[in-house]
Amino acid sequence: MPRKTANPKIETRLSMADMDRLNTFAAASKRSRSDFAREALRWYLNHYEDIKSQTTQSELAQAMKYTSDQTVKAINGGVDRICKMLARQGRAIGTLYELSWMSLPDDDNARKAFEAAANKAKQRMARHVENDEREIAERMKIVVNS
Repeated sequence: MPRKTANPKIETRLSMADMDRLNTFAAASKRSRSDFAREALRWYLNHYEDIKSQTTQSELAQAMKYTSDQTVKAINGGVDRICKMLARQGRAIGTLYELSWMSLPDDDNARKAFEAAANKAKQRMARHVENDEREIAERMKIVVNS
């Protein structure tokens, strides 16, 4: 069992590069290597909790940034997929529209009826979009304000 003294001694080994740095700093401060090492060790012990806390905060910030980056990436991927699906749907509807238009008899009344039906469908869709937008805006207000 080690003996207990008033001023216990600590020994350690340093690389030659670290020993050279210790010699340089000790000489610059006009103190012995032991005094310089003692002061450095005391400083580290006094600031250990702060250093540990900074490391934890840094790790937490990195984790939050990674999570937000992945969330944005997932949202952008979903938006991209929805846009591609809408483009495919638009092409299919356009094809059906053209086929319907081409199959109409060469009659002005038939063409006017087709255009009236197309306009009515556009109005209904616009009304649904406005209602959906209003509903989503109201939901978002609840989320943002809570």
